[in-house]
Amino acid sequence: MADVPLTAADFAPPSVEEWRRLVDKDLKGKPFTVLQSPLEGGLSLQPLYTPQDAPAPSEPPGVAPYVRGTHPLGHTEGGWLLCQEYAGPDLAATADALRDDLERGTQGVWLLLDAPHGLDVKDESTLERLLRHVPLERTPVHLEPASDVLRPASLLLEVMAKKAGAAKQSLRGSLGIDPIAALARHGAAKVDVARTLTEAAPIITSLLKDAPGLRALLVSSRPWADAGATSVHELAWSIATGVEYLRELERAGVSPGDAARSMQFALSVGGQFFPEIAKLRAARLLWSKVVAASGGAPESQAMVLHARTASATKTRRDPWVNILRGTAESFAAVVAGADSVSTSPFDEPLGTPDEQSRRLARNTQLILRDESSLNRVADPAGGSYYLEQLTGEFARAAWAELQRIEALGGITRAIAQGDVARVLTETRTARDKAVRTRKLPIVGVSEFPHLHEAPVQREARAVTSPGPVRVAEAFESLRDASDRYHAAHGVRPRAFMANLGTVAEHTARSTWIANVLAVGGIEAVEHHGFADANAAAELFAKAGTTLAVISGPDALYPEAVPAYVAALKAKGARTLAVAGRPGDHEAAFRAAGVDLFLYAGADLFQLLKTLHTHLGVA
Repeated sequence: MADVPLTAADFAPPSVEEWRRLVDKDLKGKPFTVLQSPLEGGLSLQPLYTPQDAPAPSEPPGVAPYVRGTHPLGHTEGGWLLCQEYAGPDLAATADALRDDLERGTQGVWLLLDAPHGLDVKDESTLERLLRHVPLERTPVHLEPASDVLRPASLLLEVMAKKAGAAKQSLRGSLGIDPIAALARHGAAKVDVARTLTEAAPIITSLLKDAPGLRALLVSSRPWADAGATSVHELAWSIATGVEYLRELERAGVSPGDAARSMQFALSVGGQFFPEIAKLRAARLLWSKVVAASGGAPESQAMVLHARTASATKTRRDPWVNILRGTAESFAAVVAGADSVSTSPFDEPLGTPDEQSRRLARNTQLILRDESSLNRVADPAGGSYYLEQLTGEFARAAWAELQRIEALGGITRAIAQGDVARVLTETRTARDKAVRTRKLPIVGVSEFPHLHEAPVQREARAVTSPGPVRVAEAFESLRDASDRYHAAHGVRPRAFMANLGTVAEHTARSTWIANVLAVGGIEAVEHHGFADANAAAELFAKAGTTLAVISGPDALYPEAVPAYVAALKAKGARTLAVAGRPGDHEAAFRAAGVDLFLYAGADLFQLLKTLHTHLGVA
C-alpha cells in the first residue's frame, strides 16, 4: 500500500455547525434541550461549549475582579494553606491532635466552637490549654463560633498577646466574628447584628494597624450549606452577608475598604466537581464588584477564600466512600484557587474523627500538592470555555438572588421574615425527591450498597440541636431499621426473588432488583429459573419470608405473573412485587394480587418503606 500523505485538515474536528447537524440527525426529532443537564439553582449544563460561549478572560490572575485568583502566580508561590477543622469534644485530646497534625503537614487550624457541635471554650485559660502546642507566630488560627461571636475573639487576642508577644505582624488567621451566621442558627431573639458589628469596629481598626494578617470578620456559608442550600443560594447569601457587614460597619465608622480587608469568606464545596469550581470563581468576581461599588480600592476587592469539603454529601453508611468524595471536593477547591482548604475526615458523620482518619484527610491535600503538582499551575481552570461560561452563569444567578434579598431589606431581614427558611424548605424538598428517585445517586447508600458492611465505630457526640442535613439520611434510616430487625431476629429482612426465564434473560433486571432491595437493608434470596410456578412456590416456602419479587423479561410477564402470584400466595406470600413498569398490564396484575412495582424513576424510598411495613420492620 502506498504511503498516503496526511495534513492538518485530516485531524481537524468537525465545525460546530457540522456537529449540530449530526446531533440533530441522531436525536430523530427530539429537542436539543434533552442533551442539557439541569443543575440546582436554575442553571443547566450544555453538551458543548465553544469560544463563542465564553472568550478567555482578559485579566490575568492577581488582577481585579480576581476571577482567576488573588495572586499573580496562583498557588505556585507556595501553595494553598492546608487547614484542618477541630470540634472536640475532648479539649485535651484535641490539643494533642493539634500538635500531632501540625508536626505531620497541617499548616493551619480551624476551631469550631460552642457545644454541642464544637469545642466548649469557656475562658482564656481553656483556650490557652487548647492551643498550648500551637506556635501562633507561624500557624494561622481560625475561629468559627456558633453563638457568642465576640467573646471567643477577645479570648484568642488575649492568648495571642501572651504567646506571640511583640510578633503581632506575623499573626495570621481570623477571629470568626460572624453574627449573621449566628442569627441563622439561633434567631433574632439571641443575636443583634448591628450592635455586634458596632462593638467589633474597634477590634477591626486595631488589627488593621497592628496585625493585618489577622482578620476579624468571617462570612461562613456553613449555616446555609448544612441546611440544604443550593450552590447559587449559598453564594448569593454569603455575598449578601458581606454586603450587610460593609453597610453596618460604615455606620460604625469603618470604611468599606477597611471592612473588606478585615473579612474572610468560608464556603462549602459539594459533589458536583465543575459547578463547584465555577461557584468559587464566581464568588471572587461578585465580591470584587461589591467592594468596588462601595468605593473600595482594587487591593481591598480581593476575597480571602477558605473552602471546606461539604458535610451534606457525606454518609454514615459505607463511610469509606467519603474519602473519595473529600478528594474530589478538595481537588475542586484547589483548582478554583481557594486560599485555604479543609478536608473533612471520612468518619466525621459518625462522631469524633480518630487519628487515622485525620491523617487520610491531611494526606489527601498533601498528595494533591506534592505528588499531583497542583501547586505548580496558576489558575488551572482559566480558559476553559465550559468553566468560564459556567462561572458567568453562577455569577449572574447569584447576583439576581442578591438583588432579591436586598429588595427585602438585606439578609438579616430575609432571615427574620422567614424568607431564607422558606427557600431552604423548597430546596430540600426538591433535592429529597431527586434522592428518593435516584436521580441524585449516593454511592454506597442508594447505589451499590454493601449490605453486610462492618460498621465503623467512633465516639458519638452529644447532640441537642439539628446537625447538617445530609442527602443520605432518608435511605440510611432504612438501613438503621434493618439493623434493628437483625438485632431482634438474628437475620435481616428477606425477599424471595422469583427470577423468570434464563439467566441471560433475567440477570440484568434481577441484579438491579437485588441492589434496590439492599438499599433498604433487605436481603435478596435469589433463584434462577423454575420449571413452573409451583416449583417457585415450593422454594419460596423454605425462604423464611413473606415477601416475593417476580423478576424477568417483560415478554414473559402477561402469562407468568398471574400464575406465579397465585402459587406464591398459596404458600404464604403476603406481599408480591414485580420488577419493572407494568404498562398496560397494571390493572390485570393488581387484580391478580400484585401489591407494588419496582422500577427506575419511582420513589424508591417510599416503595422500600412500604416493604418494611409489610415485613414488620420498624
